[in-house]
Amino acid sequence: MLRAVIVLALLSLAGCATIPSTGPVLVGGPNTIESQIEVEFLPQGPDDGATQREILDGFINAGSAPQNNFRIARSFLTVEMALTWNPGRGTILRGSSDSVREISATEMTYSVEIESAIDESGVLAIPSQAETSEWNFSFSRVDGEWRLSDAPDLTFISESAFSSAYGEYTAYFYNRDRTAFVPDVRVFARQGNPLNSLARAVIKGPSQYLPNASTAFPQGSELVGVLADVELGNVTVDVSETVSKASITDQQYMLSQLAASIGELPDVNATAISVNQLLLPIVAVPGLEPNPRVDDRPLILLDSSFGYSTETGIESTYWNAASVVSLKPASVSFDASTRTAAIGSPTGVYLLEDNIVPLSSRPSFVEPQIGGSQSVWWVKSDSPDRVFVFCDGRDFSFRGPWSGSAQVTALEVSRDDARIAIGINDGGRAFIMVGAISVDIAGQPRFVSGYRSLNFSADSIVDLAWADATHVAVLGNRDGIVHAELATVGGLSRLIGQPQNPIRISGGNEGVEGLVVISADGQLWRPRGTGWRSTGITADVLATQH
Repeated sequence: MLRAVIVLALLSLAGCATIPSTGPVLVGGPNTIESQIEVEFLPQGPDDGATQREILDGFINAGSAPQNNFRIARSFLTVEMALTWNPGRGTILRGSSDSVREISATEMTYSVEIESAIDESGVLAIPSQAETSEWNFSFSRVDGEWRLSDAPDLTFISESAFSSAYGEYTAYFYNRDRTAFVPDVRVFARQGNPLNSLARAVIKGPSQYLPNASTAFPQGSELVGVLADVELGNVTVDVSETVSKASITDQQYMLSQLAASIGELPDVNATAISVNQLLLPIVAVPGLEPNPRVDDRPLILLDSSFGYSTETGIESTYWNAASVVSLKPASVSFDASTRTAAIGSPTGVYLLEDNIVPLSSRPSFVEPQIGGSQSVWWVKSDSPDRVFVFCDGRDFSFRGPWSGSAQVTALEVSRDDARIAIGINDGGRAFIMVGAISVDIAGQPRFVSGYRSLNFSADSIVDLAWADATHVAVLGNRDGIVHAELATVGGLSRLIGQPQNPIRISGGNEGVEGLVVISADGQLWRPRGTGWRSTGITADVLATQH
């Protein structure tokens, strides 16, 4: 029997670790262990006789405690303000430098540098440069104690508390013809109501960063509530009556979106849709995978052989491998579904399908990449700030929201063919931009828009690769040391160690575990624990798989 549950507290178990006394030598790096323990922040409420400044500080610190609809934060407000204050409107991830200014006997201004901001739909935005904002607060006496009578509909949280108190959740939408999921990462408080928040985000539709993504939910659809059986892990999403008027096919696609999104939460085993608490007799659309997979084995070129690396050598599964070798490539980007490849070589850029199609007689400034509809993406050496695209006999080029002095140093099209990750170096500064790919009725790319900047810490970019549908792995240089970093598209980043002399990175499956790095001496490395392990494999070229 289904039981109504407002919040699911889905706690992860803490792992155990020991120091190994045997095994291969690993290349270590920065601490990369991501905490699996959810720390519950419970700051104190207001003390008797607290000053205005203590009330303001207490309210701001209580932004890390979303339990019971921010009960602690509301205790710093007057009764009237507590009833109208809406913390769901947004969250500010505040920097370490803030200040308070008194502007009258009952008013103060709070100023802080914004690291990032989260809107009411859980969409995280990172300012392109340092940005400081200020908010006004008013005070009133309540039974002789100071309380806030006016406060912005926001919560504030420090970076140290944010990583434990907030989590990243993925809402899934569709590409133009509903043949693939397009992920949209949202950020919600773990001890808030992530299940309801995620369901509401899916129903509301994609963010501005996915202008070409679509949703099966009709306009005006709303979340009514979420029912969950904690023991069985069955979740029923109750929605407004607009959904009942949609076709059975559209309803099935709606269920697929919710099942893919909610199904990634711990302890959720099945998802259903109801209207007025009556279940819709539908099943999800089969065959749609949230994270398209590739071969787990590294795809490499060594001497005169091209194929997948195995324990016994190289397994040539690509029917046109001889043509790859004949081009003496410096890079290969291979799409197993279409059996096509983008080749970069000293003699130019090529599309390899049934035959060899020359695209440029000059080498690319970056490793050319294969995309949807057998498109090829590269950068000309005399135009390092532009990306060039060839598809079906036609080509175009584009610049993103970066300066004319910038250089595109790496790029890769996502496996859903809806997005492209682009690495930019510009005068000692580095950026990772992810843009949305617009396609025509035939599915061929036509332009890129909806750019968003990713959070990461390097001064310059060496290479990047899609680690999975929502993360970009980056080889970044900081203070002369190249490290690996994982940047969430729509979230924050974390360090994943320091491979030995890395020059290229390739993504596989399962996020970090599927990454492969090639070093300057041709050695291949994979992540292990908090470091990187040599695979014992050497290669001349490490190919990317689309």
